[in-house]
Amino acid sequence: MTDKKNRISRRRFVASMGMLTAALPLGAAAFDFIPSAGKGFSFMMLGDIHFTREDFHDMEYVKNRFSGGDVTQVHNYSRITRENLQPLLSKTKDAGKKLNADFYLQLGDFVEGLCGTEELALKQTNGFISLIKQQELQRPFFVIKGNHDITGVGAQETFRNVVLPWQTLEQERTLKNANSTFVHKGARFILFDGYTPDESLSWLKEVLADAKEKTVFFCVHQPVVPFTARSNWHIFAKPSQQQQREELLNLLGQYNAIVLCGHLHKTSILTRTTAKGTFVQICTGSVIEHPDAPVKDHLQGIDAYGAGLLQLEPKFAPASLEERRTNLENEKPFIRHFEYADFMGYSTVTVSPGKNVQIAIYRNMDNNPWKIIAINELLKA
Repeated sequence: MTDKKNRISRRRFVASMGMLTAALPLGAAAFDFIPSAGKGFSFMMLGDIHFTREDFHDMEYVKNRFSGGDVTQVHNYSRITRENLQPLLSKTKDAGKKLNADFYLQLGDFVEGLCGTEELALKQTNGFISLIKQQELQRPFFVIKGNHDITGVGAQETFRNVVLPWQTLEQERTLKNANSTFVHKGARFILFDGYTPDESLSWLKEVLADAKEKTVFFCVHQPVVPFTARSNWHIFAKPSQQQQREELLNLLGQYNAIVLCGHLHKTSILTRTTAKGTFVQICTGSVIEHPDAPVKDHLQGIDAYGAGLLQLEPKFAPASLEERRTNLENEKPFIRHFEYADFMGYSTVTVSPGKNVQIAIYRNMDNNPWKIIAINELLKA
């Protein structure tokens, strides 16, 4: 009887996600579970993870193809994977159980990439997928495409041949690329591929043309709004892309979107106005350097937003300094709320029956939240 109930509940969950393509057979995925009751729901959120091991890399390739910093990064992320990733996944699983979270969302760079051969890229990506399956989360695990997930020999082929089929099972729809959308309990989720930006923007406009949902989560690897010294690392950052950027900003404002992003390995909460409305951006990361890593450079208030953020990394990319300064100065008039801190961890997101959204951000693997954010209040700012 329990198995039958689970299968029926899974069908209802799939139906509630508003599938745009036919669902796969229920036996295609190992996620027969009872989703949360009622109209509200929660989900777990992770930022960049950079899963890897040294033996997933041809280190001579990394040394010759990339920089000395990338060699150091591979060693550091291998250490973090060994020491801290499993405890982080265990912590998020426990938190997910307490909330009866309906799914997990990871915001890109789930692997380090930079492998050197397609064989090694396959081992790295399959290693991550196996690790997630070993957690027995009994919930779908959705991922966004990050730059590291498609960087290095064989990485793009592996994403196409391994990651998309895996995500096809998780989302129970056929995915031909990394753009995807579903509706769960009246909230629309948009999983946006920031590395085919023009194609993705055209797709987004089609999706939103018929969208009626009052709660829209826009999930992307890169930030939409810059907020660090690396203020040319956001989507549509190039001067030649400003028309597309303005289109994206206005779409997000029109739908009062909640932007969830990673990429910068920092924590940030901001509200941005546009000609069409207001949206909120939450940035997070999950590369846990140490379980007791402190919160650094905590900044609050709109006066903290602007060219002064360049001083967070005064030696970063001197050649692009003026471009980055201009980007921040151009954004400043549109910022209505700003908070920044240098730390990483995990988050829980809860959507109430009234469609109020609350995000709890946790430092490292802490039990108590660093901050709880009432998104609807920020949208009113």
